[in-house]
Amino acid sequence: MDIDLAAFRLNALALLTRTDGSGKTTNSGQAGLFEALLKLQTMRLLGTSGNNGVNNVLLGDTSAQMEFVLSQLEANNSAFLRRYNARVESIGDEAKVLTQLRERLAELGSAGDELKQLTVDSPDADIKAALKNFIERYNAWDAEFDPYFEDGALLDDNQAGEVARFSMRREVGSIFHGAGSGGFALGLTDMGVSFTPDGQLTFDERAFDAALQSGRESALHTLHNVAGAFSTAAELLAADGHLLDRRIGNAERAVAWAAENQRSMMAEFGPNATAAKLAKWYG
Repeated sequence: MDIDLAAFRLNALALLTRTDGSGKTTNSGQAGLFEALLKLQTMRLLGTSGNNGVNNVLLGDTSAQMEFVLSQLEANNSAFLRRYNARVESIGDEAKVLTQLRERLAELGSAGDELKQLTVDSPDADIKAALKNFIERYNAWDAEFDPYFEDGALLDDNQAGEVARFSMRREVGSIFHGAGSGGFALGLTDMGVSFTPDGQLTFDERAFDAALQSGRESALHTLHNVAGAFSTAAELLAADGHLLDRRIGNAERAVAWAAENQRSMMAEFGPNATAAKLAKWYG
């Protein structure tokens, strides 16, 4: 790690830890470390070399000062590596979950196949069973991935994942699959299907039976419209080159880069890296 970078980090940290506008920091030890690093930096710019040069530039107990400098830089490196490795692991987990989400989307697209095959001559029991099956498959998909989208979870604020969830939910609840398309004015809502606050679908069988009796053709049009739009949305979201695919690709490339550069990262920030660089520069 370059001394310039170390000094910059510590200066930024000192600014962040000020308690008021007085310019004083809450940690005098960090201030001393920053001062020592600046002196080492100045010595390097002036071309001073050798252990005597280091000792002459540092004030006070030079041995203790150097030990303090090294220990603090090692601690900073260690903290950075923990954050870095945790982030790489998180990106890898994101890629895995989004890949699974994409695969499930492709499967979920077939959930409406039974609905597409229904006709006005289909028995009421078959129509109801097909709709129930659709709802069960949707709810299973939603429940599988819902924990990943909770506040602070892996996919919280993940645009690609959120777009996928929103798109599928929109196709189920859209009124545009009803009015103007030969179906009921409010789509599946007029057939007893609604969302709970947590995103699950519920089914009111009495409302469904009433809707089927009041307008059989409208009911079938609604089911066909929803099933078709649902399948098209799932196919699009799971397609190559779509937002979800690109996000997965970016995450996988980031993880691959981290693996390829792990040795360099350890040489830069691993245990004893700071002491080795100081010895090389000023030894």
